[in-house]
Amino acid sequence: MKSPSDHIIFSVLFLGLFFSFNSSLLAAQYQSNELLESKGQSKQEVKSISELEAELSGLSDAYSKDSTARYLARHYAQQNNESSVNKAIEYYRLSLAGDGLSIYAQQATMLELLALFFQHKLYQDFSQGFDQYQILKGQPTPTINIKAMLSYYYLNQKKKSINLAKTLFNDHQTKTIQLELSDLNQILFTFYNLGDFLNSAKVQQSIILLDLLSVEQWLRLSKLHIKNNKPGQAAEVLLLMVQKGLLLEQDDLLLMTDLIHNTGNAFIAARLMQQLLDEFRVDHNLDNFDRLFKYWYLAQETDKAALALESSLKYDNGIKRYLDLAEVYYQQKDWAKMNDTIKQGCFFDIAREHTGRANLLLGISELKLNNQDQAIDAFYNATMISGKVEEAIAYLKYLKADIKDMRRYERISGVCEPLSPKPGA
Repeated sequence: MKSPSDHIIFSVLFLGLFFSFNSSLLAAQYQSNELLESKGQSKQEVKSISELEAELSGLSDAYSKDSTARYLARHYAQQNNESSVNKAIEYYRLSLAGDGLSIYAQQATMLELLALFFQHKLYQDFSQGFDQYQILKGQPTPTINIKAMLSYYYLNQKKKSINLAKTLFNDHQTKTIQLELSDLNQILFTFYNLGDFLNSAKVQQSIILLDLLSVEQWLRLSKLHIKNNKPGQAAEVLLLMVQKGLLLEQDDLLLMTDLIHNTGNAFIAARLMQQLLDEFRVDHNLDNFDRLFKYWYLAQETDKAALALESSLKYDNGIKRYLDLAEVYYQQKDWAKMNDTIKQGCFFDIAREHTGRANLLLGISELKLNNQDQAIDAFYNATMISGKVEEAIAYLKYLKADIKDMRRYERISGVCEPLSPKPGA
């Protein structure tokens, strides 16, 4: 059985524990209310917002006042309407204006306010708050720095924006920080819209490393090289895409051949274009065969150029195209093909605008084939219509033909006779 002294000792210990426990509850009462409210407890269990607002101005304890203001700010920040956002900002600023919160709590509170500013596009407020956060010795994360960079951009503070973009990207390259794909896209957005296309291309290369199978990302890099007047690098990117098996649209494949041609590599462009046509990776149409002809012709591969031009006749058999082909054969000194091509083109009536050229070329081919009489007839025809008169007369003089015989000029006749004029024309 316990003695009276034991009862006294037990009672003293119990009272000590009771008061100690009660003081802990009182010290944590506000914090508990915050947790209850954040967990959706009813207003009967915690003080209402209106009660807290009414009590706020009368609080004398700095910590209680600043903590309550921060609690109210968080409440209103969740409402997401203009009136509530304004109240949230007001209470955040009030909580930061006092000295009740520790510097670490102030840093955390400022980060919440910065997030609110940026979310609602209050960029000037964000910029000022960003400076204040650093005064509080806060260390901006890459995410905060990116928001600052964008805020400066929208505020038209170009120098600040681009300098921060350069710092962020340099830190990423040196592995001081690690940026996500979305972060790099924001930096690219800043560089590009501020006209720094060189750094845009560098950022895009880093983006590709995080998204290697994206056709869109590779194409964007190629276009940035074009923007930087580097068609060779743009073409290399597209060629690498082909090697990696990334599917390119026809327009991109054609862009690739044009870029290669623009770098002065007409032969490579022609070989690639020929391959694309042979493999049916681009359409067999007039534009593409004309492109192939141009590449081969500029590469001084006239035999292949002639084949491309021949193929184009399936899509356009106008006389001009036949005459262009005839001139290619003229360069090759293939007089028989030249002659046949002109006669094929002149099989149907031809427009007067092409008559002089057609007869001049026909005369040259007949002359080279030792058909002197036919050559003279063709040259006479060429002198009766503007366009190639001087060249035709020079050939006639060379052949010692009588150019004074006016009977020769009565009417154009023969293979390359022009269209008959319409009645009443």
